[in-house]
Amino acid sequence: MIAVIDAGTTSIKLAVCDEKLLEIKREPIVKRSPYPGWVEIDVEDLARKAKMLLDYAIEKYKIEAIGITNQRTTVVLWDDKSKSAVFPALGWQDSRALEVASRLNRNVKIRIGKILGKIVQKSAAILPTIKKRRTAKWLMSVADFSFIPTHSSVKLRWLLDQIKRPEEFRLKAGTIDSWLIYKLCGEHLTDYSNAAATAIFDPFNLRWSETIMEIADIDEEMLPDVLESDAVFGEYRGVPITGVIADQSSSLYSLGCWDRGEIKVTNGTGSFVDLNVGEEAEVFPKLLPLIAWKLKGEKRYMLEGMLYYSGSAVDLFKELGIIENVKETSEMAFASKNDLYIIPSFVGISTPHYVSVPGLLYGITNSMRREDLVKALLEAVAFRITEIVELMKKVEKIDAIRCDGEMSSNDFLLQRIADATKLKVRRSSVLAGSLFGSYLVAGRALGKWKRVCADFSQEFLPKEDVSQKYRNWKELLELTKSIS
Repeated sequence: MIAVIDAGTTSIKLAVCDEKLLEIKREPIVKRSPYPGWVEIDVEDLARKAKMLLDYAIEKYKIEAIGITNQRTTVVLWDDKSKSAVFPALGWQDSRALEVASRLNRNVKIRIGKILGKIVQKSAAILPTIKKRRTAKWLMSVADFSFIPTHSSVKLRWLLDQIKRPEEFRLKAGTIDSWLIYKLCGEHLTDYSNAAATAIFDPFNLRWSETIMEIADIDEEMLPDVLESDAVFGEYRGVPITGVIADQSSSLYSLGCWDRGEIKVTNGTGSFVDLNVGEEAEVFPKLLPLIAWKLKGEKRYMLEGMLYYSGSAVDLFKELGIIENVKETSEMAFASKNDLYIIPSFVGISTPHYVSVPGLLYGITNSMRREDLVKALLEAVAFRITEIVELMKKVEKIDAIRCDGEMSSNDFLLQRIADATKLKVRRSSVLAGSLFGSYLVAGRALGKWKRVCADFSQEFLPKEDVSQKYRNWKELLELTKSIS
């Protein structure tokens, strides 16, 4: 039996699996937003709950291994002397460090790197073989790189700037997986999928980037060592910790997206679109080059685009009283008779725009109903996903989209994704893909299997031509950007 801890955006979950799911328990994450754009997590509480859940599993079941999957880019800074966090963790959506990002972007190395990267991009258009060289790939990635407030590197620099007397501490930093491993067994470790998402790690050369560390003034000694996801990271109560993998990589793995050209969308608090690009890192403008996973004898890269808010935007509608519960939104959207447009910008718009603009509601009339608002929001999520998929189609031929995440239970959303992308959409039978992926990797580490994945419960084929509506929506987005 394998116990998996999933430290997500709103809760920490425990799943106990033995070929089938035996039990799942969850505890809420203590999260605060004291100011607009701030998202803080009480990681001491998080660690206590992780131990409590694992203690429960170990005492009730014969646990052979512990897997960990987690939200990425959330930054924890702690003192190795006191074994305690110095500040609350800055969540992956936290955007407070705008000034820090602006300062880092003015660094002369970044500016020179962008110029050189543009030159390499133009050269590669004439001589495509240039793109195969690691240095060329790195420079091309720098051409489109800018520090943004949600990067782990930027958030870590913000945290370090708050410490008046750093000599009083023995500072260690990491993502949520690193923190949990540290609290469970005292080791300071992470895996490649989590490291690659920090914007501190060089995915091309598989090491912490000396350039980024120098620009952001981050000491490598405070960063964790990086292991393969199926390595043993330590033990908790005599049980090995393995199957450590970031949530989106874990979902990609669980959906069987093992080969180049296979794509998945995870619809949860945010929406994440990931394209497997094979055994070598790929670079494409506006998409993030990441390590999907590194296992013993297997390495995969992916390109990623994201929406900061999708499921959380629906939750906002509930808070505002527009809907009573999230489950009714699909039926409401199908019942809508009027067309509205929403540009869902809460902390800015990410891939492929990376701009901070206000949100927009367009098309209000006296016949507007709640159903129309719900449909407009779900369509906006589908259209944002479509923008990213269209970019990925320029990288590789795509035949179908695999979906997981709790919001993928929404029929209207998946149907609209199929309509807008003109692709078949397949819903996973296991919506908790990040949990399932960690379980599969941990089982692989134990030698139980090599490749197993989720099957699919339903397919959505393109039905309605929404091309004109999608074009209208994109025009409104450009208008919003121009007047912000």
